[in-house]
Amino acid sequence: MKPFIHYIKPLWFPTIIVSILSFLTVAGTLYIPTLTASIINDGVLRGDLEMITSSSMNMLVVALLTVLSAILGVAMSAHISASMGKELRNDLVKALQYFSLRDFTHFGTGTILMRTSRDVEKIQSVLGEGLNMILPMPLMICVGLGLTFYKSWQLGLVILAVMAFMILTIVFIESRALPLIKAMQLKLDDITDLVRDHIVGMPVIRAFNRRNYENEKEISIFTETAQLNKRLRQTFAIGLPTILILFNMSTVAILWVGGYNVSLGSLQVGDIIAVIEYANLILLSMLMAIFVIIDIPEAIVCYTRIRKLLEHENTDTCPEPYNDSITTSTSTSTSPSAKHDTPLLEFRNVTFRYDNAESPALENISFTVHHGETLAIMGDIGSGKSTITNLIPRLFSIESGDIVFEGKSIYEWNVDDLRARIGYVPQRAYLFTGTVEMNVRYGTASNQQITTQDIENACRLSRADEFINRLEGRYQYIVAQGGSNLSGGQRQRLAMARALVRKPDLFIFDDSFSALDGTTERAVRTALHEELQKDNRSALISVEQKVSAAKKADHILIINRGQVAGYGTHNELAATSTVYKQILASQEVTA
Repeated sequence: MKPFIHYIKPLWFPTIIVSILSFLTVAGTLYIPTLTASIINDGVLRGDLEMITSSSMNMLVVALLTVLSAILGVAMSAHISASMGKELRNDLVKALQYFSLRDFTHFGTGTILMRTSRDVEKIQSVLGEGLNMILPMPLMICVGLGLTFYKSWQLGLVILAVMAFMILTIVFIESRALPLIKAMQLKLDDITDLVRDHIVGMPVIRAFNRRNYENEKEISIFTETAQLNKRLRQTFAIGLPTILILFNMSTVAILWVGGYNVSLGSLQVGDIIAVIEYANLILLSMLMAIFVIIDIPEAIVCYTRIRKLLEHENTDTCPEPYNDSITTSTSTSTSPSAKHDTPLLEFRNVTFRYDNAESPALENISFTVHHGETLAIMGDIGSGKSTITNLIPRLFSIESGDIVFEGKSIYEWNVDDLRARIGYVPQRAYLFTGTVEMNVRYGTASNQQITTQDIENACRLSRADEFINRLEGRYQYIVAQGGSNLSGGQRQRLAMARALVRKPDLFIFDDSFSALDGTTERAVRTALHEELQKDNRSALISVEQKVSAAKKADHILIINRGQVAGYGTHNELAATSTVYKQILASQEVTA
């Protein structure tokens, strides 16, 4: 991962400008007490009105310039922090784009949302405030102490003693606060996950009258978070009053020591006023910096959490070793519809296991799909049908065996090139916020140019045009997040159009007809079949629940408990596969 300095390095010029502006602000701020001492010592006490007037005008000019430099410094700091946040978010988004589904499951939705939003905001905030408050502090302390020691070394020691106590207080607060901050971050992740589940699952919660149960879960996690927050605030509550007491006691000590020196004639009254101002400025600068320093541990925790995302190694890697000599099919039948010598897709003894699973989800799966073929996958719920479809575009990585696409292992393909040749319709047809046209155009490959006519043709094939033409604005109709303002069947048809517009080599439909009525389903299947037969180039893999649909495929793959329980045509399986016979019997279908 890039070190944090990488995000600041391109901003070196505005950072230098901020440093110069901070120097001018500190110089102007400390020069004003010096003028004040001069006015009192040389003007007020001597009755020199002309000197008071000229020095006051100088003070006014210095004050205006100081305010101007401070405003410019704040604006430039905001620019630096915003630019850094933009680059950090860009890197996060790029990293997440290459996460496998296993990686998303590993981290969880809540923590990813928190790290890409609140954690980045916290780092941004600390950086901006740090440039405004921490950057001027060393200069303010060094120059302020130098001026104080110049006037009285005793008063300089007083300020140093107060500063030492303030630093000890800060160290004490930080040591107690850091573990609590880390625990708070984890609880906030849990809250994000819980709230998201409640929003998405609200219809289920209400349908099963589980509101009280969910409320109890909320109360439990909110109570734990509140207790952590209470302990954290109590820690800060101990430190802040202590610092304020030290702040006020410094003024008392300066007046006492300074008054004693005035009585001895070694110090003037104006110098005491100036030293009090120096002390106030030094300690106020430290106090303001403390508020930022208190947030630094949290920002460090946030950056550490972000680093884990950026440094995470994608689990989508090639299994080692895979064996090219493995047989390509468990079936001895030859596909009558094979139009090319080289199969489009081969599964070669593929085994896959989900994280922390005791047994494989798929074991020794082998089958072949040729150009122009249709393959139906059937099996019980949880048998591994959807897992097969997820492995082809490398949404997960296999444990052993190999998956070959166009004669080459999918792990030798550039993943973007591989996916550009696949039209994938997932089991849950998810749509994005935007127009109907944007959602269909979303299926366009990176190097593909499509026209409005292409979009309309894809929607015609999926029969989505039937309802699109009734929508207000037609293809410019705004789809809500997830497609919540469309029915399940409408979402499925748009998801199909999104895959069709890509014109891929391989279509993957994962139970994508489940929400369609019988008439629409038959129309879509007929149109899709005609499209596949145009050039015999593309193939279709479809997870099916109905034998009436599967029997029309060139081959049927039966999966039972993660293993191949049959592979062949409808007639072959009806004669030889026990599992397929059971499926036929359950649906009252005759061979």
